[in-house]
Amino acid sequence: MSVRRARVPTLRSVAAARALRWRRAGALLACAALLAVASCAPGAGDGEITSATPLGEVFAPRFEVDSKATFIERFDPPGAGAGLALALATEVHNPNGFAIVLQRVSYRLLIDGEVVGESSLETDLELPANGSAPLAWKVDADLTELPALWLQVVRAFAGEPLPFALEGQLVFASQTYAFTTLTRRLAEGTALSRQEVAPPRLRLDGLSSRVAVVREDAPVVTLALVAQNPGEVGYFLTGPELVLELNDEVVASLELGPLPLPAGDIVRADLTFLIDRLRLSESAESALAAALRGERADVRLLGAFAYDVLGVDSFVIENEAGLLVRIPERSLPARGAAASPGRDR
Repeated sequence: MSVRRARVPTLRSVAAARALRWRRAGALLACAALLAVASCAPGAGDGEITSATPLGEVFAPRFEVDSKATFIERFDPPGAGAGLALALATEVHNPNGFAIVLQRVSYRLLIDGEVVGESSLETDLELPANGSAPLAWKVDADLTELPALWLQVVRAFAGEPLPFALEGQLVFASQTYAFTTLTRRLAEGTALSRQEVAPPRLRLDGLSSRVAVVREDAPVVTLALVAQNPGEVGYFLTGPELVLELNDEVVASLELGPLPLPAGDIVRADLTFLIDRLRLSESAESALAAALRGERADVRLLGAFAYDVLGVDSFVIENEAGLLVRIPERSLPARGAAASPGRDR
């Protein structure tokens, strides 16, 4: 009777056996996955589809800035918010061999590496295979806490292009799948302003102006100044030396400014003139007395105005004819209520 010696398994043989089992299991899983894909495809149930092959890599849409249609739409001076509006025009390209729909753009606007605004845009922009389509929208930014960027923006109104960049995420879809990208650089370009600085339109509102007697020797004339900025560039309005002429006589002066005047906005400001009666000429005192008696209050505001765009550009408004207004009787002291102060005071 012969006896066989039992073989003791070695570590190498055990490892080889395990590897063989893993390869067999992997092959079975691959076959199962292939069968599952084929079974989900049209006609898989009746044997029409025998294989399924991926189409290849999927690429996110690409943005190209249209510099001719991209411009600064508005910039407000810091005292009025330092808001920036950028009209952004792009051409969106689909690098894929199948049609997609760009559903959402979540973006941040950067100027000189600083994030100045962020938002999202729902687009539903259809892009044909290997095709493109235009996409334009307005980007709002806030430069209130970024004074280092103010001059860069203002220089764009003087012909120096403002560089900017967009970064963010995209959500787009094919016929059967939706995709979301990581945050990345979307586009970059430069922008100028299409608008030049427009001078303000100034007037006095007689209904809101008034004459009041705070002290007998120092009455007050308050003029309501209405300033309109018809342009797309905000600035500061100043009046280095404004002169009040009451009933054809000079009675007081003051300095205005700086008054923030946002782009496309109307600002009202009260100009308060304190009149020192003891320093008036006799003719000026007579003109003032008529107003204080409620008889007549014809006002002329003389002196040049200026508007300054953050120190980069400054413009003077000549005001030779002055701003004229008549203060209505109801805004004057009651007739006979105020007497002229004695010259010996």
